[in-house]
Amino acid sequence: MVRVPAFKIKVRKERNEYLEKAAQTHLVVATLITTVTFAAAITMPGGFVGTGGDPHYEGSAILRRNAAFKAFIITDAISLVLSSSAVVIHLLMPLLFKYTTESEEAKNDGIESKDAKNDGIESDKIRNTFLNMAFNFILMAMGTMMLAFITGAYAVLAHSLDLAITTCVIGSCFFVIIFLICGMYRKDLGLGDKPVW
Repeated sequence: MVRVPAFKIKVRKERNEYLEKAAQTHLVVATLITTVTFAAAITMPGGFVGTGGDPHYEGSAILRRNAAFKAFIITDAISLVLSSSAVVIHLLMPLLFKYTTESEEAKNDGIESKDAKNDGIESDKIRNTFLNMAFNFILMAMGTMMLAFITGAYAVLAHSLDLAITTCVIGSCFFVIIFLICGMYRKDLGLGDKPVW
C-alpha cells in the first residue's frame, strides 16, 4: 500500500467536482439544443399545405421543394442527432463509473493500492474522453443549429432578398466569433500554440 499525499487527494477531489459541474452544464446546453431543434423541425418554416388543395400534399411543408428548406431540414436533423447523442453520453456516464466507488473510497482514506491508483487514473481518462466527446458534439450541434437557422431564414425570406441576405450575414457571425475565440485561446483549448491567423 502507498500513502497518497493529502494535497493530491484534494486536487483530485477538486478536479472531480469541476468535471461534475462541467458535465451538468453540458447536459443543460445539449438538452436545450435538442429541444430547440426538435421544435424548429415540428413547426416547419413557411407552414404546411392546408385542406382544399391537392389532397396528395395536405399536411406537407409548403417549402418542400425549396433548396434552402431542404438544407434547413438536413442541418436541423444533424443538430438534433448530435445534441441528443451528447445527452445520451451524459446520461450513461454515471452508469459507466459506478464500479469505481471502491477505488474512490480507498483514495479518500489516503491509502491506495497500485490497482486502485491505476483504476482511478483509467477512470479519469475515460471520463475525460466522454466529456470531450460530448463537448465536441455540443459544439457541432451549435454550429449545425446556426446553419439550420440561416437556411431556414433564407427559405422563408427568399421573396425579400435584402432581408434574407442580411439575416444570413448576421447568423454567419457566429462562426466568425467561434473562429476568433478558438484563435485567441488556442493553447488553453488544447489546439496547439500557433494562432489561427
